[in-house]
Amino acid sequence: MKIARIMVAECKIPLPKPIKLGPVLVTTRDFVAIRAVCDDGSFGDAIGYPRGSALFDEVVAVAPYFSKANVMQRRAFTETAKGRQVNTLASVGRALSLYEIAMADIFAKAMQQPWYSLIGGLRREVPVMAVAGYYLEARGIDDVVREVEQLFDKGYKRAKIMLGGHDPEFDLRYASAVSAIAPHKIAADAHWSWKTHTEALATTQRLDDLGLVFLEDPFGAHRNDQLKRLSNSLKTPLAAGEDMTSVTALLALVPSVGYLRVDGTTAGGLTAAMAASEAAGALGIAVLPHVFPSLHAQVAGACPAVEMIEYIPQSTGADPVGLLLEREPKIIDGQWQIDQEPGSGMALNWRGVQEYSVRSETIEF
Repeated sequence: MKIARIMVAECKIPLPKPIKLGPVLVTTRDFVAIRAVCDDGSFGDAIGYPRGSALFDEVVAVAPYFSKANVMQRRAFTETAKGRQVNTLASVGRALSLYEIAMADIFAKAMQQPWYSLIGGLRREVPVMAVAGYYLEARGIDDVVREVEQLFDKGYKRAKIMLGGHDPEFDLRYASAVSAIAPHKIAADAHWSWKTHTEALATTQRLDDLGLVFLEDPFGAHRNDQLKRLSNSLKTPLAAGEDMTSVTALLALVPSVGYLRVDGTTAGGLTAAMAASEAAGALGIAVLPHVFPSLHAQVAGACPAVEMIEYIPQSTGADPVGLLLEREPKIIDGQWQIDQEPGSGMALNWRGVQEYSVRSETIEF
C-alpha cells in the first residue's frame, strides 16, 4: 500500500458574523483538506486550520517526500520529511501533521479498526467540553448565560467561554454571571489577549476567586515564557499548547500549565498527539485536545490523561467543519461516542470539500 496520489483543497466557509478572538478577527473559517490515495485505491483523509499560515502551499511543497510512501511505515516517511525540512520545520509542521493523520487513517482502515483500538482501546465514549459565547459583542451577557444553561441542560459536562480581554471589569461581570450557573464547571479562554504579566493580572486576579476550571492562552505562543510567572500568581490553573508544533514544545509547557492543549493537526499527527498526551499524563497534567473532536476522540479513546474533548456546537455556526465531514457527531448526555468505523474518525465528504474549495491541486506520483 503505497501513496500514488494526493488531493489538496483549501476551503473558506463564511461565518454568520465575524468572530473576535483576542487580537484576531476571523471572518471565514478556513481549512486545508487532504486525501492521500494509495495504488490499491484505498485512501486516507485529514483536515486542519491554516490559521493564517501558507498551509496549502506547504502541503503541496512537501508532497514529493510522500511519493510511493508505504503507509505501514509512515513514521519513516514523516521523520525523513522532518529531516529534509529541518530549517523550515516550524512552518511546515502543520503540513506534516496532516500527512501523518492521512496515513494513519489508511493504516487503520487496512486493519479494519478505529485507530484508538489499534493502540490499546480504553473507552468508547469521552466527556465533552462545549464552547459558548461566540459573537459576544452583538449579544450581551444574559444571552450567553442562557446559551450555557441550555448546554448543561443537554448534559454537557463543562462549558468554556471566551473573554473579551480588553476590559477587566466587563470580563469579571461576564465570567461571574456564567460561573454562577455551574460552579467549578466553567473555563475561560483569553485568546492571547495580553502582552505582559502586569497586563494579564489586571483581569486574571479579578477572576481568581470564581472557581474557573482553567484560564486558557493568556499570552500568544511567542510569549509562553511568561506562563510560569502568571501561574505562580494565580490559584486558577492555566491551559496552553494548541499552537505547539512538536511534542517537545508541548512538554516544555508542563511546568507552567494545569491543562495541556494538544492538537494533533499541528503537533505532528496522531502519533505525536498520543505521545504528548501520555507523557503529560505521566507528569500529572490533564490533557484537553484542541477542537477537531472526531479526530481527538481517537486519542481520548486510548489515553486516560485526556480528561475531555472540546466541541464547538454546530448550532453556533462558529466552526462549520461538519460541512466537510462524512459523519455527524453522536453525543449522548454530554458524552462523545467515539467513532467505531475503521480509520482516524476524520472522514471527509469530498463533495463538500469541493463545494467550499477556493483552490485545489492533485499531485500524481
